[in-house]
Amino acid sequence: MKVKIVERHIGSSDTLREYVLSKTQGLSRYFDRIVSIDVVLSVEKERQIADFHAHLTNRKLIKAQEESSDMYASVDKALDKLKRQLVKYKDHLNDHGVGVPLHEESDTERPPLHREIIRTHTYFQKPMTPEEAALQLDALEKSFLVFIDAETDEVSVIYHRQDGDYGLIEPRR
Repeated sequence: MKVKIVERHIGSSDTLREYVLSKTQGLSRYFDRIVSIDVVLSVEKERQIADFHAHLTNRKLIKAQEESSDMYASVDKALDKLKRQLVKYKDHLNDHGVGVPLHEESDTERPPLHREIIRTHTYFQKPMTPEEAALQLDALEKSFLVFIDAETDEVSVIYHRQDGDYGLIEPRR
């Protein structure tokens, strides 16, 4: 999970950055499909504002913003709010059985020559490295993932190999 921290109208504070990083790393306990988190820490007169944007798989975005007179308190409140939303979203997925087939058809029920094409469009607009694509592949629980490589700006495919490792297919011109 990538964490991006932006500070506005604040002097750069390494202790505050380390505090936010340590707190956000614990969010994966509540929901394991977090791709990245964007954190904006800002000061407006007496208000200390912490704004969190958690990017989840399937392009889901969860936001939490809190303000108080202390930045550490604002971060804690916003993270508590984010945790509640992540747990609520995870429960929603579990209640609706997303990703769980209702019933499986056996091969005897379907004629062997008739095949269906099922199309599911899941794509990520931002380019990513092969390591990030491997994380996405695990999070999506698919057998392969088509993505745009951040280093080459080319379309690449990453897939699970039978030996448990990853395979990477890159175009060559």
